[in-house]
Amino acid sequence: MRILDATIRVMAGGLAFLSIPAVAHEAGVSVPTIYRHFGSKGALIAAVYPHIVRHLGREDVVLPRSTDEFRGWARAMFARMDSVGDIARVAMASPAADETRRVTMPQRFARIRELADALAPNLTSVDRDRFARLLVILTSSSAQRMWRDPLGSPVDEAIDDLDWVVRAMIASASGHGR
Repeated sequence: MRILDATIRVMAGGLAFLSIPAVAHEAGVSVPTIYRHFGSKGALIAAVYPHIVRHLGREDVVLPRSTDEFRGWARAMFARMDSVGDIARVAMASPAADETRRVTMPQRFARIRELADALAPNLTSVDRDRFARLLVILTSSSAQRMWRDPLGSPVDEAIDDLDWVVRAMIASASGHGR
């Protein structure tokens, strides 16, 4: 959607520039058009993350059912992140994106909780919740950027690291690492 793409471009400029009039100008629409579609600045911001997820096709990727399938899923996540343009990447790293993440976190956590349940079905509910919270962080676009940009890790090395961390967490929580 043109308005959401314009929002991403404006977000990339920084939080100070994110306003309904700035988005309207960037999208080539009127301010009332944005309010008609989204109702508020908060609703517009909340729509950005799902828009990026749809664009990346992340919602189409089937969650792995075991640790053996995890590497393929992680590879698909890295590939989708690599397909994001620079503007979207900057927007996703901006302070304005923090609000989007906060608003969408319940849905994201529910999906990652499914992943935690599949990878470690025998954990206690407390450990499974802890594992899910860590998975949210480890599988986030921010973590992927950290593996790839400052660390300079190639995809295979980043996936090896991620797989190792996931297996170590499961073993520790299961009592094998204590």
